[in-house]
Amino acid sequence: MAGNFLKYGGNWAAMPVDAHELMTLIAPRPLFITGGTKDSWADPKGEFLACVGASPVYELLGRKGVGTTTMPAPDVSLIDGELAFRNHEGGHVDSLDWPVFLEFANRQFKLKK
Repeated sequence: MAGNFLKYGGNWAAMPVDAHELMTLIAPRPLFITGGTKDSWADPKGEFLACVGASPVYELLGRKGVGTTTMPAPDVSLIDGELAFRNHEGGHVDSLDWPVFLEFANRQFKLKK
């Protein structure tokens, strides 16, 4: 992580932007957000809410957002749009999400003409 970002660790209220605002800067490009149910480094509920908050910008730009305002159960993937979310059962690892990420990426490449 960048040094400037690290100064907000444990002091998130001081951060001048929220995660959904950063996500909207990526729109309409594909974005895959993931967390783990036992991940003490992440906030899966907050990550999902940020996806919900960013979805209107994706939709404004003619793309599909996360597609729901209800957080899915663990291991249920929301990968039908350009903004995707998955909360895996487990800790701070990415190996559990690679198969789903590759499926998401494959869908995105097939959309390109």
